[in-house]
Amino acid sequence: GSQAVFSMDPPVDLGKPQVVPPGTLNSGSSVYCVQSILGQGAYGIVVKCVRIKDMTTVAVKMIKQRPCFLKLANIEVAALSRLKSLCVDKCNLVKWHRVFMDKGHVCLEFEHLDKSLYEFLKERDRCSLLLKEIRPIIQQLANALNHLKLAGIIHADLKLENVMLVSHEKEPYRVKVIDFGMACKDSEAKIILGLPFTVAIDMWSLAGSSKWSLMEKRWSSNVSVGSATKSTADQGRFLCCFAKN
Repeated sequence: GSQAVFSMDPPVDLGKPQVVPPGTLNSGSSVYCVQSILGQGAYGIVVKCVRIKDMTTVAVKMIKQRPCFLKLANIEVAALSRLKSLCVDKCNLVKWHRVFMDKGHVCLEFEHLDKSLYEFLKERDRCSLLLKEIRPIIQQLANALNHLKLAGIIHADLKLENVMLVSHEKEPYRVKVIDFGMACKDSEAKIILGLPFTVAIDMWSLAGSSKWSLMEKRWSSNVSVGSATKSTADQGRFLCCFAKN
């Protein structure tokens, strides 16, 4: 079996975030000024920071030091390490810089991105994307999944929340895939519900995300429910076939 990268430090109170704006984080080689909380969940928080030495804005994912969360941290670091050699900008994958420990958390430093596709749809009052808007997103996600397949990695958690717009004002609909906490090597994938757990699961998720981006709340005026549903189903079949080949 694989050896854990991180182990438990002496117990700390993890009931609340260990850093809140305007606190600081220290990696040993860099100090980060925490500006805001970008997201928060059971595993910990994601904070927007300025790396003081070069005044670069970054995102730091802080994972709590609990056994189940440490396992996710180890999985994510292993996947990110395998992807380190890729040109992530061309692969539509989030750029990971480093990992460090501070304030009772495993801290992963990433490039700072704009907002998730889920948040983007919420801001549009859950208005569906037009085909001309979703087409480049699907192409980029297919590109990301193709590079993951070549690297032998299954993302296993592709959803609207894990698709980030890079900078929507400057580069409309340019996206990157984030969150590799559930990723696994395709050689280590298990059988689930009697079916092989392969990269096809990511293609299925892509088809599902595409469907919800089209169907959210209302349809665009030039797409009927029947035609859009059929188009999405056909696209899903194509994506699954692509994953198998």
